[in-house]
Amino acid sequence: MADSTLQRNAPTGKDVLEQQFLEMRWRTLSLAADLDRVERATGGAEVLKSHARAQQLRKAFEILLSNEGSNRAERVQMLISDMSPPPAR
Repeated sequence: MADSTLQRNAPTGKDVLEQQFLEMRWRTLSLAADLDRVERATGGAEVLKSHARAQQLRKAFEILLSNEGSNRAERVQMLISDMSPPPAR
C-alpha cells in the first residue's frame, strides 16, 4: 500500500518539466550567450570548430539531446572530466 501511495504522490515527467523549465531555459540562454561571446572574439569561430574543449561541449550537447537512458549527467561528467593520472610528487 505504501508503494502505491508513493507512486500517486510522485511527480510526473510533465510536472518535473513544468517545475524546472524556467531554470533550464535560463541555463540554455546563458550557454548560448557564452558561445556567442566566444564566436564574436577574434578567432572565435575557428576556436568553436577546432578547439578540444569546444568539441567536448559539442559531444555533451549530443548526450543531452539523446534518448539513450537517463544517466545524461553521469555521461557528460565522464566526458568532461580530466581522467589523467595526478602528477608525481
